[in-house]
Amino acid sequence: MTEVDKRLRDVVRQAAGLPFFSDRYAHLDLAGEFSFTDVPEMTREDITASMTLASGQPGRGGAYLFTSGGSTAAPKVAWIPIAMHLDAILGHWRPLGPGDVLANLAMPGRLWSAHYFYNGLAERCGADAIGLGHVEAGEWPQWLDFLDTHGTTALCGTPSTLEQVLALALRLRHPILRRLRAALFFGEPCPESLVRLCREEVPGVGLWGNYGSTETWVIGHNGPDCDATTFHVFPHQHVEVVDGSVLVTTLHEDAVSPVVRYRIGDRARWTRCACGGDRALRLLGREGALIKFAGTLVAPDELLGLARADASVVAAQAAWREADPERLEIRVVPAAGATPDVDALRARLLDSQIDLRFALRGDDDAFEIVVVDRLQVNDRTAKTPSLVPLDPPR
Repeated sequence: MTEVDKRLRDVVRQAAGLPFFSDRYAHLDLAGEFSFTDVPEMTREDITASMTLASGQPGRGGAYLFTSGGSTAAPKVAWIPIAMHLDAILGHWRPLGPGDVLANLAMPGRLWSAHYFYNGLAERCGADAIGLGHVEAGEWPQWLDFLDTHGTTALCGTPSTLEQVLALALRLRHPILRRLRAALFFGEPCPESLVRLCREEVPGVGLWGNYGSTETWVIGHNGPDCDATTFHVFPHQHVEVVDGSVLVTTLHEDAVSPVVRYRIGDRARWTRCACGGDRALRLLGREGALIKFAGTLVAPDELLGLARADASVVAAQAAWREADPERLEIRVVPAAGATPDVDALRARLLDSQIDLRFALRGDDDAFEIVVVDRLQVNDRTAKTPSLVPLDPPR
């Protein structure tokens, strides 16, 4: 039995020691060599329960309480060690160094985690940090001046925020571009338009990403030579891909509570990274991302992927109203100097969804391609969701 196998079984035994999981693991021979694949998957609710139970256990160090939801309902919370596994992470992923100045565009407060993680990352790398947080679009020209004055060499934020800031700096020919060398992304999939921007128009800015969740903490990482949707898994995270779904078991000895075969909600496959590294995790989208529209099940992410593949489109977002009347919009941001052919794009999307074309039966008002200047952003988190609610008609 390998050291990893032993550690996996130790984590399962730790979970079985919590009353919440004792019955669920009763069928396992915990004293013997049970099969790890027989261990039940953990859900998000399981993680919250285990974190709550483990938070009062003696002998553990300090922790942050972070959340991964809860705008209208009770948040799903997770305790993360104060050190945030940074030593283990920096052994494999070090996007900053001494002399760097990081402008941290992640939102602080409200139990959100990214702001504190990136401040900690800068500290451990010997870099300085400017805890800026979210900035409204109209304020960015002045803030670019401020960040340039204070020597900013790196930005961290959601991909949509980074793209907005870098594109503006490029249009303004802002002097900050002479100094910027790194853009660190998190929180949402990285679009090809941001990859192109960094590699073709501002090639001095390397694109660095990490992948994870509040429940598991950081799972994987990539860098400027990697595909932006592919992540190298940290050794302290055990990742399984079962029927296309990602399951994560955290093996870090400082974990506050056991995370065992947690179904993170993403689809993926193992692949070889563009950087040459073996066994990287390529993300393929969220599980169960379906909506009921026109009497049929529709996968918005598939439609958005097709829309973004059009040369005249740089970004896309779905807006959906379930009733009164039912409507689905695919909002597209045009590429510079381009004018999307909305009729041709609509036909192409419908051709990819035979059931949807049949269900609409020529109802052009229910499904439409809409050209917009920018996509809708969540004001609380600065993330750009792929699916947003469509306001009811007045």
